[in-house]
Formats: sequence, C-alpha cells, structure tokens
Amino acid sequence: MSIVLQGLQRPSSRVSWTSPAAVLLILGSLMLATFAGSSSAEAAARRPGKVYLYRGLMNVFSLGMDQIAYKLQAAGVATSVSNHTLWSSEANDMIARWQAGNREPIILMGHSAGADATISVARKLAQYNIPVALIVNFDPVAPDAVPNNVKQIVNYYVPAGWGRAVSADPRFKGKLANVNESSTTNHFAIDKDDTLQRQAIARVLAVTGGGARRKPAAPKPAQVSAAPQ
Repeated sequence: MSIVLQGLQRPSSRVSWTSPAAVLLILGSLMLATFAGSSSAEAAARRPGKVYLYRGLMNVFSLGMDQIAYKLQAAGVATSVSNHTLWSSEANDMIARWQAGNREPIILMGHSAGADATISVARKLAQYNIPVALIVNFDPVAPDAVPNNVKQIVNYYVPAGWGRAVSADPRFKGKLANVNESSTTNHFAIDKDDTLQRQAIARVLAVTGGGARRKPAAPKPAQVSAAPQ
C-alpha cells in the first residue's frame, strides 16, 4: 500500500507507508500539529495577571493554597505558591516586573501566617505606588493594617481560634470585608473549604477577566463586619 505525500521535492511523490522517510515525516508533522494546537489553546486560555499564594507555618498546614493554585492554573491564571517567609523577595520580584512595564493585575492570597504575608507584600508595594488588585485571606493571625494601594480585600477568619479580622489604614479607599466563618470551619481547615475556595477563585476570575460573567455572591450581611477601629 502507498500514499501520495504533497510537497516533496522529488519528482515521484509516491512513498511506501513502511518507508523510514515517510514514517518520520508523518510523525514529525503530527508532533508539530499537536504542539501548535496546544500552544494556541494555552495562549487563548491565558488570563492577565498573577496570583501569589502563601502558605503558613512549615508548609504543612496550608495545602489549600496548592489546591487553589492548581484550580486557577486550570482556568488559565498564572500562579506561584511560596512559604510566608519568602514574601519580601517575592515583593522585590513584583516591583521589578512592574518597573519593567508589566501592568497586569497583582493578586495575593494566603493562609495563617501566609495571610499576614499578603498584607506585608502590599505594604512594600505601596512604597512604589504599585496597586494590588485583590487580596483573599484565610484566617490571618497577626495582620498589619491594609494599605491604600489595595483595591479590595476579603478576609475569611475564625475569631474563636487564632484568626483575626483585618483593619485598614486611614487613607484606604478600597473594599474590605471581614467574613466570620466560626460556624462553618476552623483555622486548620478554612483554606481547604470547598465553598470558600470557589468564592476565592470566582473573585480572581472577576479581576482577571474573561471567565466570570457573574460577580461572586456577596457574603451574608450578618457575616460581614466593618473594619475594626
């Protein structure tokens, strides 16, 4: 059996299926087509912005950050997951990217001490007038005040344990919501709660665009508190 291959330079274009040259040519074409197709799909799915996620103590109690990162990557959002101790060096990278002309949204997310780290990052970025599009925190333990370069922050916390509500600097003009989750979860499970993960992801997609036709549902009025004075 033979097949006619178009585009060959030799006058005779009839090549046997079992010919090594034909096999290599067909395999090469298939590989190129597959690579091109996957690259196009990835490019089409890529959303603007990046989510920086921070784990808490010892990297063992905050694996919900890894779960969220995986789900965001599947939705086309770039992510990185780090221990909270690395926040300063990562902030330096964000500053360098911004000064190099990258104006894509910066989104921060963390659990426990990692949630504290998100606000530390935001405060460092504020020194360079770099905006933070969104912070989503899960039960911070000793958070600083939210600086005025943050557009919006949602803080899920359990006040009965280690968790704390967040407050804002006097010049803060963004949106701040402290959501009390003491009736539904605890400090060690809050970052892995499926409902809260879905809410966090919906907020990220709303900021990065192209995937959230509906705004994420607002927390129940009874759960939301103003920033503590």
